[in-house]
Amino acid sequence: MNHLPQLTATGQTLPETWERSLYLLKKHGINSQKESYTNPTGTDQILEASMKMVVKKPLQEPMLHRGCQGLASLEEYIDEVLNGIKDCKIGKGWDYTYHQRLYTYRTDQEPPTNQIQLIIQKLSKTSHTNRAQAITWIPQKDTQTQAPPCLQRIWCKIINNQHLELHTHWRSREAYTAAFMNMYAMIQLQKQIAEELHIQVGQYVDDSDSYHIYADNFNELENMLQTIQAQKAKGKTPYENSSILKLYRKPKPQ
Repeated sequence: MNHLPQLTATGQTLPETWERSLYLLKKHGINSQKESYTNPTGTDQILEASMKMVVKKPLQEPMLHRGCQGLASLEEYIDEVLNGIKDCKIGKGWDYTYHQRLYTYRTDQEPPTNQIQLIIQKLSKTSHTNRAQAITWIPQKDTQTQAPPCLQRIWCKIINNQHLELHTHWRSREAYTAAFMNMYAMIQLQKQIAEELHIQVGQYVDDSDSYHIYADNFNELENMLQTIQAQKAKGKTPYENSSILKLYRKPKPQ
């Protein structure tokens, strides 16, 4: 094949949509390669496609999928993205965080910019605008680093003065171990923005130029999908309400 397959997964809920994307990638993805920052050879072997995921009701429960590899650390990841709890690692092994790029975006020549606050201000002033967006890419830095941001852009639109639709665009993303956590955090951001604007959360749309699975994870993914099929054949569901995240919370120090 001389092109990347262009795939679309649509569902009512987040776990349903993510699961469908994995089936589509497994069925239609192509064997490919990507530049690596961890493999000594400099190249990763992957199964790859472009993927659009449309979640019609992002906050509808159940919001979790038991196949997500990071449920135990999901709330910590949300804090990392929305509250910047790991911004302190920048310059100490980390080149960036999404929180830093979204909330304190800065080039060498300009002061920090809170892009999320600008989105809220723009939509508050002009609800029908198509200019409410945030970016992460800094060409001077990200073309030189070994691990540049995967998330590239967030775009927001108010539909019928009632619902906040949020789109995200990713240049490259691991489908099995990263995408679900990314999407869950972005939906929490969508919820926060909607609450600031006093409107409801609309659909969430997620685009990846390269949606891929590493060769090392092929068997693990296959086992997961087979387990899901077996569970559903018995009338069981792999989905869980977000309330179970409290089971993973670490007690706060006294």
